[in-house]
Amino acid sequence: MIEAKNNFLKTLHYLSLDVVLGAVASSWMFWKIPDGNGVVNLPSLLILGICTWIIYILDRLLDNLKSEPEDARHQFHFQHQYYLQIGIIILFLIAAILAFFLPRNVIYFGIALSVLILIYFYILQKKSKSANYQYFKEVFTSAIYSLCVVGSAFSTKPNLDWQAFLAGFIFFLLVHQSILIFSFYESQAYPITKNLAKKLGKTNCTYLILGVLAFSIISIFLTDNLFLRKVFLIESLMAFCSVLIYFFEGKLAKNENYRWLGEIVFWLPLMLIFF
Repeated sequence: MIEAKNNFLKTLHYLSLDVVLGAVASSWMFWKIPDGNGVVNLPSLLILGICTWIIYILDRLLDNLKSEPEDARHQFHFQHQYYLQIGIIILFLIAAILAFFLPRNVIYFGIALSVLILIYFYILQKKSKSANYQYFKEVFTSAIYSLCVVGSAFSTKPNLDWQAFLAGFIFFLLVHQSILIFSFYESQAYPITKNLAKKLGKTNCTYLILGVLAFSIISIFLTDNLFLRKVFLIESLMAFCSVLIYFFEGKLAKNENYRWLGEIVFWLPLMLIFF
């Protein structure tokens, strides 16, 4: 029974559903900006979750076209690629139907973002044999993910001040911090892997990861807006949890426990429901 439950949870993780929930929870937080009373558009959140899921599945499938799957996640996608491809088509059709219920500004933002994502995948394909492929991918993945989460919410809010955009920028840093930590773990597990953490070295990785935490904490004192202060507190907590994941390498490397814990960090914005 326990083994069946663990296998089920592992499958959900391999399918990146923990990432999807993190994206939706984080975007919900930005929809509530600036005062906590912002109206959340449910179809926008659903489409965000669907598109995030599609991008992650597609990314793994494309990785498997370039090389043999190395880790368990890519092996899972390789073994179930036919059903995943069917799933992408179904998800796309659902998203297309939901698009009719989106606010106009979100539609415009979605069109612009779709063009950007197409350019992103095109460049990835062109750079696939480049020595800098993995570095480029990690930096732009964090940018695209952050734009999806923050931009869909902010596109309906024309009068936001710099503090709201600072919260969005810190979220981008948090995503980059998380990807860098994953990259570090992968460089330790697979020494021949070329990624950003390997290129930067452990010392520079540590400075950057701690720097995100320091910057997010400083942001708490830069606003008098009560709700935005709560947002900055949540973002600081997210950064702190990621730092703990980074420093507890010896305990979390086994079975890639660091990965699902790192994804759960992005569920923390849901704490705003309670205070």
